[in-house]
Amino acid sequence: MIKKKVVLRRRPAGQPVVEDFGIVDEELTNPAAGQVLVEVEHLSIDAFIRTTLDGDEGLHGSIALDTPVTALGVGRVVTSEFDGLQAGDAVFGPVGAQTHLIAPGVMFRKLPDGAEARQYLGALGMTTGLTAYAGLINVGAVAEGETVVVSAAAGAVGTMACQIAKIRGARVIGIAGGPAKARFLTEQIGCDGAIDYKAGGVDAALRELAHDGVDLYFDNVGGELLDTVLDQLAIGARVVICGAISQYNDRANVRGPNLYLRLAERNASMRGFTVDHFMADFPQMEQDIATWLASGQLVMPEHIVEGIEGFPEALIMLFTGGHRGKLLVAP
Repeated sequence: MIKKKVVLRRRPAGQPVVEDFGIVDEELTNPAAGQVLVEVEHLSIDAFIRTTLDGDEGLHGSIALDTPVTALGVGRVVTSEFDGLQAGDAVFGPVGAQTHLIAPGVMFRKLPDGAEARQYLGALGMTTGLTAYAGLINVGAVAEGETVVVSAAAGAVGTMACQIAKIRGARVIGIAGGPAKARFLTEQIGCDGAIDYKAGGVDAALRELAHDGVDLYFDNVGGELLDTVLDQLAIGARVVICGAISQYNDRANVRGPNLYLRLAERNASMRGFTVDHFMADFPQMEQDIATWLASGQLVMPEHIVEGIEGFPEALIMLFTGGHRGKLLVAP
């Protein structure tokens, strides 16, 4: 059996380009004792992948050149030499950007029978739905009647954050790029207001939509936009730092907030997090999200790129804004 894998050919200089990657064919052997052969069905395109492409050690490590690009995914067991899994089982794990892999069975989580596997990359996914839940509820303590602002709101985590805030009774303003995404947020995701940052005038639009100030800011972007929102915090506001996608292409020159003194002035707080700190709460998070999905209170729009060869373009798309909702690759 031949597998295809996406490898890193060279370190990106700023924004990644297709030429930074290569597609390699490789002959598969049989799994050894304790291992499984998995056929990958869907790969999750997440912002953290970009941080693994640089040579320095970041939060998520750094991959070597000519090795598969890091990616979480779901797939099906083809052959198993591991007692905990058998052929046909749906699994989730760090599969990498490839069509198949042989790996120790302990690396994978067996997914429930009958589950739609790719939901565990999207609404029920650790880097998507569970991240949005942890940031809004565990860290941000969102409350009914508050004004919540979400940046990168048309992306996977953003769409989930907006909807969870609405479910909790908040008034939600989403920030995204372009008029189509602004309409998407108000017409499909249920935001009370949306701001197109590409049109300029974010500060004025935010003052109009959040005239009493921002109670909770869920930040996926960082940079200048973070300062804009810090300037309009309400008394006692919370800022939750989920990510900083505007900074990942030049981490040697990350721009921090200039207006951090607004935190002191407004008796506000700012806290960063990663979802793995809340693993003990994952079962409750999954139960709540599954209930909201079943009731129709929550939806997870998807953008699926077909073919492993499309993985580099999909990763670039995550930073250039060509998608809405959860971005996936189907190898």
